[in-house]
Amino acid sequence: MHYILGLDIGITSIGWAVIESDQDGAPFKIADLGVRIFKAAEQPKTGSSLALPRRSARSLRRRLWRKAHRKERIKLLLDRVGLITKENLEKLFSASSFEKDVYTLRSEGLDRKLNNEEWARVLYHLAQRRGYRSSSKAEEADTKNDAGKLLKAVKNNSDKMAQNNFRTVGEMFCKDSSDLFQVKDGSGHVIGRKTHNTSGVYDLTVARTFIEEEAHKLFAAQRQFGNAFATENIENEYCEILLSQRHFSDGPGGERTFKFDLRGNCTFEKDELRAFKACYTFEFFKLLQDINHLRIIPEYRKGSNKQTRPLTPEERQKIIDLCLKSSSIDFSKLRKELKLADDEIFNRVGYDVKKKKSKKKDAEEQPEEQLTPEQQRTKCEEATKFTQMQSYHEMRKALDKVAKGTISKFSHDKLDEIGEILSLYKADDKRRERLEQIGLSNEEIEALLPLTFTKAGNLSLGAMRKLIPYLEQGLTYDKACEIVYGDHRAQYKGERMPLLSFGKLKEEGALDSVNNPVVLRAIAQTFKVVNAIIRRYGSPQAIHIELARDMKRNFADRQDIKSKQKDNWSENNRRREKVEEIKGSVATGQDIVKMKLYEDQNGVCLYSGKQLELHRLFEVGYAEVDHIVPYSKCFDDSYNNKVLVFSSENQRKGNRLPLEYMLAEGDEDKLDDYVTLVEANIKNTRKKQRLLKPCLTEQDITDWKARNLTDTQYITKAVADILRNYLAFEEDSPFIKKPVRSINGAVTDQVRKRLGLQKHREEGDLHHAMDAAVIAVTTDGYINRISRYTQRREFGKRIGCYKDKQTGEKVEIERQKGQAPLYIDPETGEKLTEQVFDHKYAPTFPAPWKEFTKELKARMAPNADEAIRQLYLPSYGSEEIKPIFVSQMPDRKISGQAHAETIRSARIDVDESGKERIIAVAKTPLTSLKLDKDGEIDGYYMPSSDRLLYEELKNRLKAYGNAEQAFKEPVYKPKKDGSQGPRVYKVKTYKTTTSNVKVAGGIADNGSMVRIDVFHIKEGKDKGYYFIPIYVADTIKQKLPQKAVVAAKSIDQWKEMDDEDFIFSLYPGDLVRVEHKKDIVFKSTDKNSSDTISCKNLLTYYSGANISTGAITITNHDRSYIVHGLGIKTLQLLEKYEVDVLGNYHKVRLPEKRQAFNLKYSQKKQ
Repeated sequence: MHYILGLDIGITSIGWAVIESDQDGAPFKIADLGVRIFKAAEQPKTGSSLALPRRSARSLRRRLWRKAHRKERIKLLLDRVGLITKENLEKLFSASSFEKDVYTLRSEGLDRKLNNEEWARVLYHLAQRRGYRSSSKAEEADTKNDAGKLLKAVKNNSDKMAQNNFRTVGEMFCKDSSDLFQVKDGSGHVIGRKTHNTSGVYDLTVARTFIEEEAHKLFAAQRQFGNAFATENIENEYCEILLSQRHFSDGPGGERTFKFDLRGNCTFEKDELRAFKACYTFEFFKLLQDINHLRIIPEYRKGSNKQTRPLTPEERQKIIDLCLKSSSIDFSKLRKELKLADDEIFNRVGYDVKKKKSKKKDAEEQPEEQLTPEQQRTKCEEATKFTQMQSYHEMRKALDKVAKGTISKFSHDKLDEIGEILSLYKADDKRRERLEQIGLSNEEIEALLPLTFTKAGNLSLGAMRKLIPYLEQGLTYDKACEIVYGDHRAQYKGERMPLLSFGKLKEEGALDSVNNPVVLRAIAQTFKVVNAIIRRYGSPQAIHIELARDMKRNFADRQDIKSKQKDNWSENNRRREKVEEIKGSVATGQDIVKMKLYEDQNGVCLYSGKQLELHRLFEVGYAEVDHIVPYSKCFDDSYNNKVLVFSSENQRKGNRLPLEYMLAEGDEDKLDDYVTLVEANIKNTRKKQRLLKPCLTEQDITDWKARNLTDTQYITKAVADILRNYLAFEEDSPFIKKPVRSINGAVTDQVRKRLGLQKHREEGDLHHAMDAAVIAVTTDGYINRISRYTQRREFGKRIGCYKDKQTGEKVEIERQKGQAPLYIDPETGEKLTEQVFDHKYAPTFPAPWKEFTKELKARMAPNADEAIRQLYLPSYGSEEIKPIFVSQMPDRKISGQAHAETIRSARIDVDESGKERIIAVAKTPLTSLKLDKDGEIDGYYMPSSDRLLYEELKNRLKAYGNAEQAFKEPVYKPKKDGSQGPRVYKVKTYKTTTSNVKVAGGIADNGSMVRIDVFHIKEGKDKGYYFIPIYVADTIKQKLPQKAVVAAKSIDQWKEMDDEDFIFSLYPGDLVRVEHKKDIVFKSTDKNSSDTISCKNLLTYYSGANISTGAITITNHDRSYIVHGLGIKTLQLLEKYEVDVLGNYHKVRLPEKRQAFNLKYSQKKQ
């Protein structure tokens, strides 16, 4: 079968459509279509890496282990030298209190001999709190991160020691009377000493060098006082342990190989590593690319014939010189350097004054409407940076501290080496070593150490050095690559793959250009879908792809876009209400666009300069939305290519640019008024440039179509290149020269709308399949048909007046109010009604083939077979047409926390009914307290233990309403005599616990639930379905839990299950059939809808379980409807199914084997 494959690739979804075509590639039938759903490879709430919690936990474990190992080595040293045995030291620390705290001993140790126990306590304490050491000056220079805050505290404490003549850190902590180190009650009396930093506050941090100095001073003092355990040998051994620290560049240690340099290989020079972005060659390479893309655009001036132009060689050199001289350049400086005329602007500046903030205060303060056009231009150019050579300038400024102009003595190759060293190495000692090797002096090295750089590009230094001479000539990157590397878009010369292998392509470096895990997961799922389709239908003739526009964006940008979309949605709702009030009927999408343009244009028709009457805006034949650049010439349906004008003006304009139309009219006053109106009212530069563009060249039309028809974003090109270079296509494909096409989303959106295909994202996942079908049929042939259609429509709109062929004079066409518009036949010159004109030249928007829209809607219907039969399409035979069934990827990965971070104390309590229960007690910040429905503090543990404090806290909560306000001022523990005790930061609260994990002598709530194990008791009074929740903590235990959830019961009352009753395990995303004797009510997942559906039997996806209610959450296949809290015990049927990537499903064989996680345990059972 010949076919074209359409793919709509998103962050969490892939819509696909197989469109059958003839031997020449003309599509004629929908063969198959569907949707694949999967989770994004990122944390859903923060967008951070899925591996981040694991890495953070591993890093914390290593730090804790190293600290424990250091303390253990200290214990062994003290034991070995005879100061105190390890057992006695542990007994010493098990004591609840000491006569003197350790800081007092550290202070007194400078002036008297300490006994053995005191000396042991001091040495052990120094090893516990040995201060902060930065291994990098670059880290010290960054004041915004935690390291910067730590170093600020280190400096403050260093100054404090110097100002107060404290000899050691221990003496400062002991004797300083400031609030920094002392804990005081409400009356100002000292009641304790602060010794620990709190979260995010590092005021008590000191430098490790100070602790090292203190250790040496204490050893020297104790030797002087005759302490036998303060010898120089003991001091040296002790300090070696105290100061030991693994360098970052050495890796974590152990047997695992540590890959220090994570750069991939160059796109072109496969044996060379990619260059770091801080290298001079990379920055110069980027500067040349940016310069070569700069264009000077002439603004419209009467009598001017200037055209858009690139920079001259002299202008290019001026910009290069300026960028090497200064690090802070904006486009106003470029204008001054290039000496541009007032009617010339830059293509890289958005001249929208509303979005720009000038660096000059007077421009900021002056209202926008009072700015002259020149001031507006200057404001926008000052606000637009031409950021170049930033790493070079950072190095230049650092080296200027050694001597002015020091950087000029280094060659470009030497600067590349410096940039690589400062990017690759983080520890100062390694940096010094490498910088010394390349010949830098000590002064130069010390000047550069505070700098740090990251990230690499896609090309090696060698590849860029080959390309730079051609970029210096003004060639674009693509042209330079063609000269140096030939057909660089098809680098792969090996045998093409009939099926795509993600692992093999990763090994060969084909995926090196994609380092975003979100995109990589989408690509992996795309490969699975493509392979499954090829296995069923053979190799395709061509593949058309569209990637979601937010695929290339990070999490923060995507959240920002969602926020803006929400604002736009609110604005459009406001406009919709206004339209419906005026129109008296339901507002269409075009009506809302009309209203928005009306508001933005201040109610003025741009072509005539006359006021549009709002109450007539939606009257047929009164006003129309016009494409500034005719759609047939640019395929741009964006808002920036639209204006609202009188229908008569639009029809006179026809298939021309607005300025072409004005010039052809020959009315100079009207032309001047038009230019003035555009200059005054249109703030968006792109729109203004189009409105004032005098003509279209063939190159303009070619570039516009290429840009608007093809998705050029980097990620899309990368995916398209992989498919184009590595996948085998049909041998005799008519698209062999262009087998992969990247479709611009704006085009498919416009085509879908014109074909009458409505898209509702909030109603489930099926719209991805619809998009894929439209993407697949968007061939060159179809684009040409659309272009001819729109051209005919635009060409015929010469209403209002026409040129008499015999006399050459303009003839006005009169028509009464409300009369349908008339058209001039471009061939005969006769007047035609709209109906006659449409029938002759443009009857309807062309479909890919007859009945395409009806066929697609039928294929997407729940009863697709019946819907297709009713259309009597000749391309369909007797084969059964299955409805789309969305395929969802199950989440079987064991990830997440084994337990909640808060570790609580387990207590036995008695509830109101007199039954014992387990409660978990923990200290809670005052700002987290809240009142329950009875006006008491929710979960407060034993209020009777300190009734005065409890009442104080409760009264504050009642007075202020929320804890943040209530406890903004300090709370001190009230005493019976009315005085104040110490300040209260936290109090004990409790919570009942059903399922928990024993941790460090306490308990914590269970972490992530991995799956549920389902059991079925077929006979007896307890018959029904049960589930046992399996948590991350259970995956490392020797035996799986055996108690099944019983709704509203504590875990000790759960039901003990027999493995003989086990039937299967369910992970999120697993497919199950549920059947109930009563209707199951599904609610719409659309927050703005109250729709429900009811059924007794349905295939659904399992989403999660609730142990409190003993119920599960399920969704229908396309996630448009959901059920929260479906109790499973009384279900008549609960079956598990497997579904492949194309949505084909089958029932699994029962019973499954209950799968344990611990390898040793699994082997024992076997």
